[in-house]
Amino acid sequence: MEPILVLGALTGGVWWIGKRLYQASQSANARRTQLRNQETTATQRQVQNRLQLQRQNRERQQRQIQLNKKYRELQVVLLQIGQAPDFQRAASRAEAARDVPIASRQRQYRRFRPQLVRHFVKRLRAGADAQILLDSLTTLVEALGIASFEASYIQQEASRQGQHRNQQPTENFSTTLERMQQEHADRAAALNQAALDPETKQQLLEAQNQRLVESLMEMTLGNQGDTA
Repeated sequence: MEPILVLGALTGGVWWIGKRLYQASQSANARRTQLRNQETTATQRQVQNRLQLQRQNRERQQRQIQLNKKYRELQVVLLQIGQAPDFQRAASRAEAARDVPIASRQRQYRRFRPQLVRHFVKRLRAGADAQILLDSLTTLVEALGIASFEASYIQQEASRQGQHRNQQPTENFSTTLERMQQEHADRAAALNQAALDPETKQQLLEAQNQRLVESLMEMTLGNQGDTA
């Protein structure tokens, strides 16, 4: 009888130990599976975060490229303001560049304000309608992030300069030539200092040289007509 009891006890003990080992193995497998799942989830999250960051960087770079393009186009049209019949073309470019930081747009206004005054004077002398000039200039000034009343100040300054010039005696040929050459040198220097790509800068310099030639020819022909 005793051997049977011993055998039963041993069998029961083996079964209990086997069960515990099986449970321990299952628990270990479950923990390993959980850890693998956590690691997989963490890896996937890292990949998603990295992809999202890369996408945001690309979008930021694309946006900066677009802003730089708009800023360059704004600079170019302001540099060429003297070729326009009014300020509408520049105003249109400035409107398109409203997402360019306002500090950059205001800096362009401060830089080109003297040219805006000179262009207003020039167009008034050419017989352009003062109200049309003021309307397009106001649109330009506002798009550059400046209060609209600054356009009226420019108009007033241009009117004073025009009146003052009319009261002055006519320049002689040599004085006019010297002034034109100095203005050409100033504009060329401004172009050389502008943050433009080489091709655009070269085109603008060539256009400036052509304007000087045309102005000299016009002045020479006018001088010959006066002495005839």
